[in-house]
Amino acid sequence: MITVAIVAQPYCHASGVHGVMDFFATANYCGRKMSEQPLFECHIVTADSEPVRGYSGALVTPTARLDDLKPDLIVVGSALEAVVVDTYVERALDAARPLFGWLRSAADRGALLASVCTGSFVLAEAGLLDGMAATTHWRAANLFQQRYPGVRLEVDQLLVDNGPVICAGGASAFSDLCLYLVERLASPAVALACSKLLVLDNRRMEQTPYMRFYGHKAHQDASILKAQTWLETHYAEPVAIDQVADIAALGPRTFKRRFKDATGETPIGYLQQLRIEAAKHFLESSRDQTAQIIWRVGYEDASSFRRLFKRSVGCTMEQYRKRFSYVVPLTA
Repeated sequence: MITVAIVAQPYCHASGVHGVMDFFATANYCGRKMSEQPLFECHIVTADSEPVRGYSGALVTPTARLDDLKPDLIVVGSALEAVVVDTYVERALDAARPLFGWLRSAADRGALLASVCTGSFVLAEAGLLDGMAATTHWRAANLFQQRYPGVRLEVDQLLVDNGPVICAGGASAFSDLCLYLVERLASPAVALACSKLLVLDNRRMEQTPYMRFYGHKAHQDASILKAQTWLETHYAEPVAIDQVADIAALGPRTFKRRFKDATGETPIGYLQQLRIEAAKHFLESSRDQTAQIIWRVGYEDASSFRRLFKRSVGCTMEQYRKRFSYVVPLTA
């Protein structure tokens, strides 16, 4: 039997912690149908072995102490508050510090480590992701990259498997992670049975369609900030980069260099992301034809914008609208 420890952090996604417990219980049920033998024994743990309060206010109570377990698999849950407010990452990591030695000992022993959402910060802070690839919640991506330059962040991916360490993206990606772990640790047949019983899509691998573009403004370059503000209100107009450089009162070459240094994007890339984000909003909130939307966001070449949209978002404009529109379509 595989022993699983699920780490609950203060202000965590409480349903995600209990959801992992429920998922492996489901795997046991499905496994017994096939082999009459339970597969997983699950426990909830916390850094100090005391209950923690989730982001919703729900209390999450540990079922075992850290020192009493030598798990085969550890799943570090999210600190959801760290996604909502970036400055809470420090507080979350301070609370998680007693876990670092325990996690490193488990890794040395050969345990499989996994994280959900901002749980990847805990693994990275403990030095367990150095030289590896990772993913995290898309909203925490910039902070993760700044804090852990030795980790290759693949934020467009919902799951990243390094072998001994696996990372999952958003808070609800615990279900995708569990499905993947059951397939890897039990069997594809048990994983398929779980996906059918829980009515889950077992091939969701990217978080790109869920991502939003937030132009990075936490920098000290007032000239670039002025250019960003202008672009955000004029993105639908014909824009020449030299024109934006003039607004920033900089020469074109200096402007491009400082813009990239401050925002992590080229000026043209920033403009394209603003237009894509606007197109997503119109797809969600209007019945306008896609050609109209392309024109509204400042593109004349529809085929070029469609390619750009699919490359950036991971699906076509029509697929995005079908998935995320909250406007009731007109009936004949």
